[in-house]
Amino acid sequence: MLCEVNAMPRYTYTARTGSGERMTAVADATSLPALAAQLQSQGTHIESAMPVRKQVPAIRGIPYFDVLAVYRQIASAIEAGMPIKETLGMLSREARNPRLQALLRVLEVEVSEGAQLSEAMQLYPAIFPRVHVAVIKAGEESERLAMVLEELADQAEAFSNMNRRFASALVYPAVVGGFAIALLNFALAFVVPKFGGLFFDLGIKDLPWPTRFVLFTGKFIAPSTLLLIVAAALLVMVIMLQRRAASGRLLIDSWKLRIPLVGQIVEKAALARFVGTLGVLLDAGIELPRALGMAAAGAGNGAIEAILRNVAIDVERGSTLGDSIDSHQAMPPTMAWRISVGEQSGALPEALIKVSKLYAAQVDSLVTTLAGFVEPALIIFVGSGVFMLVIGMLLPLVAVIQNLSGA
Repeated sequence: MLCEVNAMPRYTYTARTGSGERMTAVADATSLPALAAQLQSQGTHIESAMPVRKQVPAIRGIPYFDVLAVYRQIASAIEAGMPIKETLGMLSREARNPRLQALLRVLEVEVSEGAQLSEAMQLYPAIFPRVHVAVIKAGEESERLAMVLEELADQAEAFSNMNRRFASALVYPAVVGGFAIALLNFALAFVVPKFGGLFFDLGIKDLPWPTRFVLFTGKFIAPSTLLLIVAAALLVMVIMLQRRAASGRLLIDSWKLRIPLVGQIVEKAALARFVGTLGVLLDAGIELPRALGMAAAGAGNGAIEAILRNVAIDVERGSTLGDSIDSHQAMPPTMAWRISVGEQSGALPEALIKVSKLYAAQVDSLVTTLAGFVEPALIIFVGSGVFMLVIGMLLPLVAVIQNLSGA
């Protein structure tokens, strides 16, 4: 199967020469403005242009950690003096995943035809994020590709592990809690009403308050079970649709930051991703204003991303990064201070990476705290529900047995 992907930097364009003659041709350029400037210097004025679209095999579903492993293997091969083309060929032969093997073969073909590794990776934006491609391109230009690939893999792996620990801390309670709620709803909707009929047949009129509460809840749940399921499904759909819109994503991400403890984890994780990515971009040789925009897009939270884009605007206007961050009250003062120290010492990339590691460690600590709070709370919640259900159904039966024994 083939798909069309932008194969930059080749463009097809229509232009007029100095004599007024219209022409259509294909040319390579780093960007559309660069192409226009290139043609204008030749006395040709561009009318329209668009990137040439190249057909490549559609490849999806490659595990993220396999991609990071490829980064490390390419870096090791470069350090050993092996050309990139031969490296890609060797890796494609060794790959056990057929999709990864196909991807590496495409990259090998592109490189053998004269493309840079970063240009070949641009053919698969779903596999190689834009930030990764930019860092790799900067590494190629600075002839530090091996070091850049190692740093990129280390940073991406650290972020992925951080996200996985956070997700695992929430998934277990969510699954157990959801199953317990479903089980309690089933009991209230289908089991409790039968007990109510039994109590009526036994002639029990003066029911204890726990029993009355359980029976009342069962009467409410029984006709509403389907409605509650539909409402929950609609709520999930609305949230998913809202996240696709920029305004909806900003609203949901802002709400996440207000959740006790969870908000701190989301904020620290977003800042760790931002400063870590920024450090790698700067270390690769990308200029600060451009690096800020790319790192902000990788923060993973729309509300924090909006603040960071304002920081980027301040920097473009001449402010230092530390002062710009310090001017936004939503940003941690210690983060601004550490970055300012890095700027003053001329070691900003190193300072940013250290701050990223600090925030990642804080995320791990907060996740441990969250798990220590959620799991006992879940046990108390489920235990209370089961206890109330059992007590509510047994108390009338105990009273009946006592009456029969007394008789």
